[in-house]
Amino acid sequence: MLLRSMIFICLIITGMLYAESVDSMLDEYSKKNSLSQKTIDENKGHLVLFTREKLEKMHAKTLKDVFKTTPAIYYHENRIGLPDPLTGGLFAPYNSSFIRLYVDGVEITQGWMGSGLMLYGDVNIDFVDHIEFYYMIPSFENSVEPAYLTVFLYSKDVKRDNGGKVNLIQGSRGYNAQTLSYGSQEKDFSYMVNLSHTNAKREKVDNGTDTPLSRDFKRTQLFSYIKNENQIFHFQILSKKTDGLAGMSYDATPLESEINYLNVHMDYGVDLSEHWHTQFAYDWLKVDLLQVDDFSLAWADAMGSNSFDGTYKNSTYTGELTYTNTLGKNHITAGIKGRAKKLDSFTNKGVDALTSPFTSEEIASIFFQDQYALSENKLLTLGVSYNYISRNGGIVDDSLLQLRLGYLYTTDTWSYKTYLFRTQVALEPFVRYTNPLTSKDVTAQTTVGMTHELSYTQKKYRMRILFNVMQDEDSLLNITMNGIGKDTEYFTTIFNYDYDFDIDNKLNIQLYYAYYKDIFDFDTLKDASGYFSIQNTYGDFDFYNGVVWHSNSIDWVNYFDLTSSVSWNIAKNFTMILKGDNILNKAKETNLFRLDPATGNLLSPLGVSPIDQRITIELEYLF
Repeated sequence: MLLRSMIFICLIITGMLYAESVDSMLDEYSKKNSLSQKTIDENKGHLVLFTREKLEKMHAKTLKDVFKTTPAIYYHENRIGLPDPLTGGLFAPYNSSFIRLYVDGVEITQGWMGSGLMLYGDVNIDFVDHIEFYYMIPSFENSVEPAYLTVFLYSKDVKRDNGGKVNLIQGSRGYNAQTLSYGSQEKDFSYMVNLSHTNAKREKVDNGTDTPLSRDFKRTQLFSYIKNENQIFHFQILSKKTDGLAGMSYDATPLESEINYLNVHMDYGVDLSEHWHTQFAYDWLKVDLLQVDDFSLAWADAMGSNSFDGTYKNSTYTGELTYTNTLGKNHITAGIKGRAKKLDSFTNKGVDALTSPFTSEEIASIFFQDQYALSENKLLTLGVSYNYISRNGGIVDDSLLQLRLGYLYTTDTWSYKTYLFRTQVALEPFVRYTNPLTSKDVTAQTTVGMTHELSYTQKKYRMRILFNVMQDEDSLLNITMNGIGKDTEYFTTIFNYDYDFDIDNKLNIQLYYAYYKDIFDFDTLKDASGYFSIQNTYGDFDFYNGVVWHSNSIDWVNYFDLTSSVSWNIAKNFTMILKGDNILNKAKETNLFRLDPATGNLLSPLGVSPIDQRITIELEYLF
């Protein structure tokens, strides 16, 4: 079925009309909005940008340090201690596959288990130059699968970062991390290798027993690339050995909970010509699970009874072919993409533990996008994407249609853009496989929405306000026993204000309000939160102070996560940093729900903060 779909897509592509150009207009537009070294395509969506300068002033060491400051969708961890911003604290294996993560424009995915955010949500970002968060439905040239938030990590270019760097960090409770990076520009190519190791001794969580829950982990991470003018190859390895917090215990009192991950990613991209680009990616994931409880485990149909000691492996293959051209006032992008997700093996105590013939999911996608210049400062954009998902094991297939219509207007000081969109998302394979609530075929989620963004820029300050209204039909966050979710409604408004006193002193304010109807188990949920930061430089010293504030209608408790750092630039190539995270020990908590397995009654949830209170000292040396 996948082959037939790809042949059909190729026939459609060959009949498309191509075009010539608004390159100068798009160039001008991106120049007015880019705060980083790379040109940013505003049509990707609504952007929250973390420039190289800002990341360095924040002394952000992991993606979590950045993600916790973002509006509306911010950092959470689920009951097994994995980054899961959309977790409801219940027993679903993973909720955040609506969020897609890319490194240098190539998606990192855990395939059968879902979004690459699962492991990369708190990844070491020493190799990163800048980070872009795009809200709502993305530009269709990016994703094989639909998304509501796309996170782009762009690696450092050795033209700027030639040579090596060593970082050593020591912190509270024995927390420590080491990073070694080296890159070089040769005659015909450039390369970079970044190796890091983290031993995260984290705060324990009281669960009412003599053995509190642990989420300590050790992570070793390799990032590398080699590239020339029209080719690039990435190779990444991430090994994470972690205590599994509550694991699969219904009442959050596991006797044992350990999960080890080994993830390998490789990709190769090449510009075939001025207009044609192709890339291929391979992701492999191995998960070793040890779960023991005195009652049956959650997802018992997949995991066995009250103990599981097994290994799960999956492979993901992704390929795409993209064509861009220009004609008159049209800038055309079109392409085909394919992805195959395979459950390679699933064993328990050395014995095959597969409980379903469902072991494969294949996705074929076709997209077309036109950016039409109405004038020098007005742009109309239309995008269409079709996804066909085929599955084995008697699971029904899905046909998904994504539509996106936008209008952009810019002047030297004003910028406005608006989008109408429709997107559909299917349930991820691992959730479908393990969750007894989804043993039946699950209806794909359909979302329709509208966004508006207005910004005003002057030499010293920038202001922006963003509105989003959307509705889910058959929400995957509210799946019932018959496999159909409620309809969920969303309203979000975000306000940003940035002020530069001078080149050394800068202020950032971010406020947002969100209203949700029928999300998770709440009839209504209101969220009023914000972020405030100030950066200062005095001589050889840099100072950063940032506060993340959260409050919602669950209890209207005010949570404050204060981060402060001071760095001393002792020499041109040597810096010492003192940093405090969650200094007040009042960061936002995630409710971890519990169920009495003997009676089926809900117990009081555990309030677990994903942000540890920690003091660290860091030494950075360039060579």
